[in-house]
Amino acid sequence: MTMPGTMAEALDLPGQGLLAIVGAGGKTTAMYRLAAELTGRGLRVACTTTTRIFPPEPHQASLILAENNERLLSHCRDATSPGLPVCLAWAVDGGKLMGLTPDFIHNLTNAGIFDWILVEADGARCMPLKAPAAHEPVIPARSTHVLAVAGLTAIGGPLDERHVCRSARFAELGGLAPGARVTPASVALICAHPEGMFKGAPENAVRLLWLNQADMPRALDHGREVLGLLRDASALPQRACIGAAGTLTFKTEVWP
Repeated sequence: MTMPGTMAEALDLPGQGLLAIVGAGGKTTAMYRLAAELTGRGLRVACTTTTRIFPPEPHQASLILAENNERLLSHCRDATSPGLPVCLAWAVDGGKLMGLTPDFIHNLTNAGIFDWILVEADGARCMPLKAPAAHEPVIPARSTHVLAVAGLTAIGGPLDERHVCRSARFAELGGLAPGARVTPASVALICAHPEGMFKGAPENAVRLLWLNQADMPRALDHGREVLGLLRDASALPQRACIGAAGTLTFKTEVWP
């Protein structure tokens, strides 16, 4: 099914929740696009990370930094207003924001200040695909939704550390030899494997898959092949989309 609407509509996001974003190939872009769309509904939205991310551009979110929990909560209460999301972090280190702990994110959820909290819960060194290491991802246990992002531009390219984060682990989970070409079948295996894309997702969380970069050559066909393999294996998550988080005009495909 093709959906001309927003990314949030394609993912069927309700009026409130805690969304953890994992994977590679557009997590930050997806987070700020969703934040803008949800804020456009009149909702109060916070973006943050449990890892490290670059600070937002001024049009993406208002940055709030504080060195302790109480001060950060106080700033959040003062800053919430419809129209622009906020981005929360402890400090800036080496040009990146230092993320919040899952425990503090749970406290922030309990405070009821925001309708949606969007958490980038994984790192991928700006690569289009990854497989998680033993310590990854860092998903808050009370996440209501987990969004796994995968960049379709990696399919057909080499499986190495210049193109796939943790390529040896990806090869192991995806059934490929190191140095082989990334295939749609290997991406499907990573999506379905218990130690793959949704590793660490809370049992009751809604699982969402976004195959990104579908506006690039051959990417849409590759995305359809990945989701077809998942469907045939009865391994589709609750919602799966083929789209382009960075392109507002691209019409997202939603499966099933």
